Amino acid sequence: MAPVALFLLHAAAVIGLPYILWSIGGRRWMPLVVVQILVGLLLGPTVLGTLAPEFWSVLFPPRVLDSWNGLVWLGITYFAFATGLHFDVTEFQGRGRAFAITSTATFAVPTAAGCVAGGLLLWLVPGVAGEGTSPWAFALGVGIAVGVTALPVLAAILREMNLQTPWIGNEALGCAAVNDAALWIAIAILLAISAGEHWWQAGLVLCGSLAYGAALWFVVRPMLAAYLVRAGSPVEITERHVVFLSVGVSLSALITENLGLHALVGGFAFGAIIPKAVARQVLDRVEAFLMAVLLPFFFMSTGLKTNFVWASGAGLVFALTTIASLSSKMLAAALPARLQGQSWNRALALGALVSCKGLMELVVLTMLLERGILSPSAFSGMVLMALLTTALARPLAEFFLGRDAQESPRG
Repeated sequence: MAPVALFLLHAAAVIGLPYILWSIGGRRWMPLVVVQILVGLLLGPTVLGTLAPEFWSVLFPPRVLDSWNGLVWLGITYFAFATGLHFDVTEFQGRGRAFAITSTATFAVPTAAGCVAGGLLLWLVPGVAGEGTSPWAFALGVGIAVGVTALPVLAAILREMNLQTPWIGNEALGCAAVNDAALWIAIAILLAISAGEHWWQAGLVLCGSLAYGAALWFVVRPMLAAYLVRAGSPVEITERHVVFLSVGVSLSALITENLGLHALVGGFAFGAIIPKAVARQVLDRVEAFLMAVLLPFFFMSTGLKTNFVWASGAGLVFALTTIASLSSKMLAAALPARLQGQSWNRALALGALVSCKGLMELVVLTMLLERGILSPSAFSGMVLMALLTTALARPLAEFFLGRDAQESPRG
């Protein structure tokens, strides 16, 4: 089949097939992102490549990932930008000490548990870390990945469950926002200090990153505010603004990539400084095409890079990181909530919701794989962990909330 025809066949499959399957049978039970990841895994070497290797090699020749590469990176860079647009520091203001404890615990405790799991994996599975990476970088990378809570996917789950405004919805979204901020800071620090062979090289990367962050906040942010907000009112976002912001995203990603961090850090940082008065308009302009057309290529490329072979250690990676993620997220959210006076069922429902990993986890894992911190087997095991924890978030939350309704009808 000609390369163009093969690409168009892939496009039709990766864009349309997950949505059709989700619409037919999965809408009630899981987010679309879970179906998209699952289809990518089924069409990858783990399933289709094992069951029909000759057909798979014809359908996905080695050159296929190269032809997708630009689309994949464009998609996840703009996803990082969209995540930054969602980020709002006012989410943290006025919530009180109880929220501060819960939100901090839901990132710090799972990250610590993940670091322990990473240390165990280094001991139990030879070659689980990426070539040339240090043990501490691998353990911290696993810890950060275990600490992820997916803000956009969680927001979609809460909308579907009609839980945006009650206590549990506000608490879950607030925790996810704090987790999001902590995640990007942690991943930037990890990438900076693991960028060079010597500490002075890492120090240069860290200093350059801090200087760029300061320039964004103190120079670029006021300029964007003057351009996008006039006389206290947001402008109407037009194609001209979208082009201007798209150039800004690309340049910011280019700068952080060349600084030794990662392009996605720059995409997120640029989104985070967009005035919140226009953030919703910008999201409305870019989000539908991003989620429906660009990101499915990322899910498919993730599936093609995921080869789950139990003997390679991927099974143990999956088991340990899943146990660490679910247990630590549930406990870190549930115990503070219980101390605030919530019932055990409502507290555990909150823990189930903040266990959601979603697309953000795949983005983090891809960054760690690209930087050589994770081996392919560790990447494969943790992709399955992300799939399972995201798929379980809604059913577990509904189970605990259903029990809570039975035990206290007025609650």
